[in-house]
Amino acid sequence: MSSKAETAKAKAIADLLRQQVFIGVEASNAQENAAKSGGQQPRRERLLNVISVMERDNAKGSGAAKPRLLCITVKRNRKLRLHKVKMNNTIAEISKTWSMDDVKAIEFKEPTRFSLLLNHKYDFSSSDAALVEGFVQMLVGFCNKYGIKPPRYINTVSGAPGAVSTGSTGTVRPKSVFNRAAQQGPQVVPPMPGYDPSRGQMDGSMAESQVRPRTQGRGPGDQSALMRRMTKYVADHGGDVSALVPMGMQPVEEVPAIPTDANELEEEADDVEEMLLDEAFMLSADELVGNFGWRANIDAAQLESRLLGELHKLESENVRDMLEADKQVPKLIKELDHAISHLEQMEEMLKFYSLELESMDDDVRKIQTENESLKVEEANQQRLLVELEKILKTITLSEDELQVLRNESLETTDGIERVERVAASLKRMLGTTPGVGGLEAAHEKMKKYEFYSANFSTRVYDYLKVMFQFKIDGGINDKGRPAHRGIRLISGPEQVHRMMIKYAGLTLWLKEAKPSADKELQALYIQCMNMLYANQTKELVDSCRPFFFRYRHDVSSGGANPIAEFSFSTNVGASAGGIPGVPGRRISLDGLSGAAHHVIASAVKGDSMASAGAVAPSNEMQPAEAFAIALDNVVANVIAEQNFISDLFHYVPPAHTRAARRQPQERKAARDEDSKLGENATFYNWVTHRLRPIEHWDMPRPKLDSKDVVTQTVHFGSVKEVKSMLDLLYGSLVTQVDSLVDMGTRFDPSQAIGMLVSVSKALDQCKGSDQGFLINVLERCNDKLETTFQSYISEQARAIEATKLVTKRRVGALPFARIFPKFIAHIENLVGDTGYTARAIADSTYSRISRLIFDTLESLLREAERNASNNVDDKDAQKEQLNTHVLLLENMFVLVAGLQSYRTHSCRPYFVPMLDTYLDHAQIVQRKVMRAYIKDVLRRPMGRLTDFFDAVERCLAANKDPMSTPSLAKGQLKKVIQAHSNSSMRENLKQLAKRVDKHFIDEPKLRPIVWQAITNDVLSNYQRFVTLLARSYKSTNLSLEFTQSELKGWLSER
Repeated sequence: MSSKAETAKAKAIADLLRQQVFIGVEASNAQENAAKSGGQQPRRERLLNVISVMERDNAKGSGAAKPRLLCITVKRNRKLRLHKVKMNNTIAEISKTWSMDDVKAIEFKEPTRFSLLLNHKYDFSSSDAALVEGFVQMLVGFCNKYGIKPPRYINTVSGAPGAVSTGSTGTVRPKSVFNRAAQQGPQVVPPMPGYDPSRGQMDGSMAESQVRPRTQGRGPGDQSALMRRMTKYVADHGGDVSALVPMGMQPVEEVPAIPTDANELEEEADDVEEMLLDEAFMLSADELVGNFGWRANIDAAQLESRLLGELHKLESENVRDMLEADKQVPKLIKELDHAISHLEQMEEMLKFYSLELESMDDDVRKIQTENESLKVEEANQQRLLVELEKILKTITLSEDELQVLRNESLETTDGIERVERVAASLKRMLGTTPGVGGLEAAHEKMKKYEFYSANFSTRVYDYLKVMFQFKIDGGINDKGRPAHRGIRLISGPEQVHRMMIKYAGLTLWLKEAKPSADKELQALYIQCMNMLYANQTKELVDSCRPFFFRYRHDVSSGGANPIAEFSFSTNVGASAGGIPGVPGRRISLDGLSGAAHHVIASAVKGDSMASAGAVAPSNEMQPAEAFAIALDNVVANVIAEQNFISDLFHYVPPAHTRAARRQPQERKAARDEDSKLGENATFYNWVTHRLRPIEHWDMPRPKLDSKDVVTQTVHFGSVKEVKSMLDLLYGSLVTQVDSLVDMGTRFDPSQAIGMLVSVSKALDQCKGSDQGFLINVLERCNDKLETTFQSYISEQARAIEATKLVTKRRVGALPFARIFPKFIAHIENLVGDTGYTARAIADSTYSRISRLIFDTLESLLREAERNASNNVDDKDAQKEQLNTHVLLLENMFVLVAGLQSYRTHSCRPYFVPMLDTYLDHAQIVQRKVMRAYIKDVLRRPMGRLTDFFDAVERCLAANKDPMSTPSLAKGQLKKVIQAHSNSSMRENLKQLAKRVDKHFIDEPKLRPIVWQAITNDVLSNYQRFVTLLARSYKSTNLSLEFTQSELKGWLSER
């Protein structure tokens, strides 16, 4: 591309940048608005130079070159900037901006390539070497002169050909620029400002590189040189040179003007720099011409003529003024002499006045000092007057307010609030005026108010003393207390609390004004409330007594002991009477007939439930239920009493009072406000901050520390006074609770597990609270109940272990087989689905009792089978084994029936999985014993036939021919078939049916089940016999004399 085309392109780019981005330091608002309308944010900066380059970022590695514009601008404050601009179509956008100090190094690589080290290294290239040369020269000059630390220069020269600078602070140029300038001869590019060709470096230091003042005026030659430099500057920056050339003159570019020496070069460079950086020459060439009103060459010529005319006119007027001045000199001298004489007279007068003023200076200072002292004294007196007025206001109560303390009623809430407000004012006056004791009036008022305070304290104490006694006596004499299911509850304290809490502010007054009266009032309250609690607690225990002694009354009236229905040991409840005809310590079946055992079993299980083993829950209230009602009432009253004492007698810090009344999310926001009240509430704070008792006495209060966080150390009512008051108030509570436990478990110790549920529930309610007194009582009760129940279970286990099983005669189902399902139902009715320790104790108890029962029965079976196998020919041993099978079948049947009945009718869903484990175990044992029993009873009617075909099966299993075995030959088979003829088989089955009926006479519902199992086994064996005959003895044409249908008919004849 030609140089003209590059110049036109550079001019077009410069115009675009001046319109959109760099609008100039003197731009008008209209120009700025026009630039903003294009979507850009214009800058008031003057564009000095611009070059179009291709950028390659070394920090990002190799990549495609990007077109960019590098611009040098200057602001009004002479701050130079280097901008990198990218073009989006016709929109210019600044992407990076650096100052001259950000330039760390400049490397000139080729005539069209150079690099800049800024925040990192950038490589730039352009198509025009001349534009690159001019841009780099300008950038180097500005960095040298206006940068704090000049950059490093790589592949550049510093005055002499071939000298390479690597960090010099002097002005440098690209090597190629210097060489090309030397080759072109007269067309040498002027060096940058401050460059001295003779020395090759800057003149002076950076601090002295300011523009030097000119001492010589410019003549016509200077004017021509200036015109040439302006023309060259405008041409280099895309301006119109013709606008600067006057009419009839040759353009400056055509006039050869080659500097001849270093001084002229330096002077010319300084002129160019001054023009670029001075605010007057910051304007572009077009704007500079426009400020003078030049429109073309004609305007320039006219301006020149007018300026020359003005210059001649000023010179002629100066000459005329000088001639006229010579005529006025004598007259002026005379006037000056006259003025000097007047000035001397005035000097004498001023000296006299000065002496007079010096003599008055001391008097003036004294007067000023006295005036200042008077002002200070007056200000102090004003302040003192204000303070005295405030003090008098704070220590003054009207007579009407004092009458409120003496006469206002204390029975209504409004009256109490009025009294508290006046008392708070009185308290504030007595507590906040220690500095006015020297004032006689204040001293008299303080004595008067102390007198009123003492009288008011006496009135409050006397009134509260009477009210406490009256209200508590009313609760003691109240006979209309509520009852729950026949149990008289403690309800008097609740009425007393509701009526007495309104006096909480007055008790705080007594606590501060008269502590001894406050202690006496607390002692009176404890004394009266102790009587109330003692009476009502005694009535509560007495009302529970009928429910605890219900079993004793039932036995005394001649009925059966209901406890024996679910207890394995008849020693339970023996003090009130036992079961008629049954020994008191243990069950022994030795020496008892079947009929006698049946009587015992009937007495234990009841005739109505003898067959099915079902559990019928009682509708009457159990002792554990009565204990739960009583304990809940006692726990609620203890919780309410402790909370009420803490509120009424102010053992709760005010910050905790507010924290307990707030929601958790509100506590943090109000913590700063609570911290102002401190840890102890004052009566004045109580009234002014409108503090009120926490109330909600029925709920345990959590332990809170000073930051309203739940803790285990600091809590409401944790002080010694509250503990002492509770010990005095509930002195007999531990005894009463122990009495409830003893009476509730006296006749039925199993009730302890139900009572334990109530105690665990109360402990869970008090967990994490401040109820230390109540927790100690409950923990003691909990330990006692656990011990009682464990003793009861140990007694039941000993009863099961001590049962003597006799197999010489059949005695029917054992008692523990019938009792175990009822025992589970009874305990589950007491425990229920709870997550407390009672649940774990109950589960452990079931496992222990069931393991004992199953181990007892299975050990009996193992012993009988071992004895029978060791004595095969002993008929007594075989009979004992059969009796054992019958005994176990009856017990397993009763046990399974009882568990299934409980599971079907009253078992709760949560207990079904555990109950199924016991059922599965019992059914496994039942099936095992059933197989052994069937084998025993079928040996008499079908024993020979069964043994023969069992031998045939063993022979076939050994791959032998039964016919070849002498004991299994055809003749032997024929004898076996003849021994089991049709008539004999029918008679044998009839005798078998009678025998089974005799075995299970005590369990009629078990007989059909056993007979059906026998029927299935006989038919199964018949089918096996027929199969073996067809397989091994087909050639003999022998068969059984009876058919399967005949067998079914004989088996169904019973």
